Amino acid sequence: MRPDKHTCKNCGNHFTGKFCNLCGEKVYDDHDKKIFHLLEEVFHFVWHFEGTFLVTIKTFLTKPGKFSLDYCAGIRRKYFKPISLFLTIVVIYLLFPRFHGLNMRFYSYVSKESKYSWYAVPIAKKKVNTLHLTTDQLADLYDKKSSGFSKLFLLMLIPLCALAFWLLFINAHRFFFDHFILATEICSFYILTNFLILPFLSFLIEKINPSWNPAFDDGSWITFVMLGILAFFIIVAFRRFYKQKQWVVAVKGLAFLFIFIFAIRFIYNMLLYYLVMLFM
Repeated sequence: MRPDKHTCKNCGNHFTGKFCNLCGEKVYDDHDKKIFHLLEEVFHFVWHFEGTFLVTIKTFLTKPGKFSLDYCAGIRRKYFKPISLFLTIVVIYLLFPRFHGLNMRFYSYVSKESKYSWYAVPIAKKKVNTLHLTTDQLADLYDKKSSGFSKLFLLMLIPLCALAFWLLFINAHRFFFDHFILATEICSFYILTNFLILPFLSFLIEKINPSWNPAFDDGSWITFVMLGILAFFIIVAFRRFYKQKQWVVAVKGLAFLFIFIFAIRFIYNMLLYYLVMLFM
């Protein structure tokens, strides 16, 4: 029996088989329009998502750097795609923002106790006069607009980290793609642990002991614990991924951590505030 010939409805190409050899469009028939087939696709998606997502999370939580090492070596089928993983974690973080994290509210900038007040207050005063708003109205407007900018800025973290890795490990002779994948893993870990897992644990503790105050400020003991966990993850990931001496990756890991935290705490937050105010 000769295979049926089809004309692709997407690109007009003539081909045989179930998929267009030019653009990849599938040939759909009556079976594809049945409810049972729809349920099959839902089941396949859920099963595939849970399998690869959970395997990926387990791998990079227990073996820092292995996910990136495998992915760059071509072992990809059992893992969630790096960028998809990062975006999934970011979406969950934005849906359940127990801590403001990388999207601070307006009053976190302009309060007297804020380390950004010297920078943020003059800009806020100028914007109040320009737009003829009260401070509270400006705060509401800022908080609504900043979420969109913060999403874009989160994506910028990855190429910036990849550039830092390329400079730190320029003698590793790796493609920028490889540094990019490791940067995605480390940024995913940072957001997952600092803004999802830790807030969830603090929520559970508060339910058990309502008087407990997590006090997530720069001088709290929890902050140092978070930094210690991140430092350990980065050093182990560097060691596994770049295969350099332990003391070398330790020095480079701590150097990157210092740059990363400084960039997050100051450059990121100040630039985010400035751009949101600029486009209001």
